[in-house]
Amino acid sequence: MKKTLFSHLFIYILGGSITIIALFSFLTFQITGDRFDDYLSQRFIAERENVVETIETAYIEEGVWDEDVLSATIQNAMHSHILVSVEDSDGNEIISQTTPMRQHMQRMRRTELVPDDNWLEEEVELFSDGIHIGTAFITYPGIQDYTAEEEEFLQDLTLLIFLMGILTIVIAGIVAYMISKRLSKPIADTSKMTQKIARGENLGAVKVNEKISELYHLQESVNTLAAQLAEQKLIRNQIVSDLAHEVRTPLTTLQGNIEAMIDGVWEVTPERLTSLDRQVKRLAHLVQMIDQLEDAEASHSKIEWEDVDIKALLSSVIMAFEHQADEKGISLILKAEPATITADRNKLDQVFSNLLSNALKFTPEGGEIIFWARRVKDKVIIKIKDNGQGIPQDKAVYVFERFYQVEASRNSELQGQGIGLAVVKSLVEAHKGTVEVESEENEGTTFTVTLPIKND
Repeated sequence: MKKTLFSHLFIYILGGSITIIALFSFLTFQITGDRFDDYLSQRFIAERENVVETIETAYIEEGVWDEDVLSATIQNAMHSHILVSVEDSDGNEIISQTTPMRQHMQRMRRTELVPDDNWLEEEVELFSDGIHIGTAFITYPGIQDYTAEEEEFLQDLTLLIFLMGILTIVIAGIVAYMISKRLSKPIADTSKMTQKIARGENLGAVKVNEKISELYHLQESVNTLAAQLAEQKLIRNQIVSDLAHEVRTPLTTLQGNIEAMIDGVWEVTPERLTSLDRQVKRLAHLVQMIDQLEDAEASHSKIEWEDVDIKALLSSVIMAFEHQADEKGISLILKAEPATITADRNKLDQVFSNLLSNALKFTPEGGEIIFWARRVKDKVIIKIKDNGQGIPQDKAVYVFERFYQVEASRNSELQGQGIGLAVVKSLVEAHKGTVEVESEENEGTTFTVTLPIKND
């Protein structure tokens, strides 16, 4: 079973936080221990040096020592786990083992201040005013032990770091939960929206209050997708209806006339046969347009590349439609700069013929259609502008959809099936180009075709 985004985020954030906290705590323990050991070593060195200096001050004159100072010094050293014995310059022990010092050492031994293999011993020469006065034998532990106060301090520090670690992990867990919830909830909501869209539910416009830019744009995109899918659904329904109408009308006419002739209700005359022939041709034209669309969409692998002079091509297309334009009193104007591109001449002829045919249908008598072409860097831009009835802005974006008709009744009167522009788009894209439309009702329409100079 796959985990949710919330659980993934929560685990990753909390796991990362715990790792960082554990690493920080470990380094804190390590550094604190090292620094404390350094401190003990430095303190022990200072205490040993202080013991030696104090012993030297106990020397009064040749062969005479201040036993009170010497005894106090050695007793104080024992409190720091340092054992000291002193000999004079002749090697004689200065402090007698029968003195109270012996009893004190016995008590210290009972408290486990007993030298063993881990203890170290040093011989330190004693001097007074530069004169050698004897030797001090200093014995001390090789591994320093903590005092009770130091042990208590370290325990308190360990407990504090442990509690701070636990508190930080709790805070990290709360933060991880909040961040995971904050990031996963909008995405989960968006996922539910897409699932509803996939089931074909009409969501309408969903209000977006997201403050994170990426999540806001994600939800806005889903909203836009939902609106477009709803519009596409309406278009598909309209396409099916229009296509059924296009086929049904001539078929109904053919069926009714043929049945009447078979039943003897109508006499078979040349006029009636001519009318039936027109309906058959209408059906044939519809099938031809559908075949043309399929051929256009499969044309990517059938392009025959050659050098094409755009100005000459447009001039040829205009000449082919001059008679049709003259019948409606429409002026065809060419404003093109010389430009040669690598393309399929026949397919581009079909593109511009379809666009010009479409413009002639919707341009009123006495209007004008302008062909404009210019090279811009490594592309050629061709515009076909008319001053016809135009297309509503909310419908212009769909004119390249197959079988789409802005107004079914208008296109029916003009013998349109909503296929020509779909063919144009497929052929232009086969040339790695683009086609766009700009239109305003009652002002006219401009189609812009952009083609690369070179196609490999």
